[in-house]
Amino acid sequence: HLLRKGQRVIDLGCAPGGWVQVAMLKGAAEVAGIDLLPLDPIDGATILEGDVNNPADVAKLLGALSGPPDLVLSDMAANTTGHKQTDHLRTVALVELAVDFAITHLAPGGSFCSKVFQGGTTHELLDQLRTNFKTVKHIKPPASRAGSPEIYVVAKGFKGAKPAKGGTA
Repeated sequence: HLLRKGQRVIDLGCAPGGWVQVAMLKGAAEVAGIDLLPLDPIDGATILEGDVNNPADVAKLLGALSGPPDLVLSDMAANTTGHKQTDHLRTVALVELAVDFAITHLAPGGSFCSKVFQGGTTHELLDQLRTNFKTVKHIKPPASRAGSPEIYVVAKGFKGAKPAKGGTA
């Protein structure tokens, strides 16, 4: 129930484009995606070949929407090395990057969903999500193979920026 008609959606690590296509089919008003890999155009969506670590690329990505995103999806995955600890650290780093992006750019009330691997979310990361969102859950979708370590963290109800002390909201 993350995708709703009329939303502004950003997909981080959007190649090969499945989530972008699903967002369009579900009636998202605006969809923008970014990936290091080239991706064929998708009708109605803005697709950028770029790096979410590059402020200029992030500015282009955000500029493709008429306002802050209502939903940030992340399917970013690091190239695996075969060294379990290294691969784990790389995966956690990408999830942390996606969480930081969502907390920085989401509209109040917005949602965040990121692919992680079992054991791929640290207590600190989950605490950060729980501080900034009303609900945080791990979900293993039915389409995911039974033996796969792939799961998703879903955070809903972004609390948004807090007013400054002594200020008015």
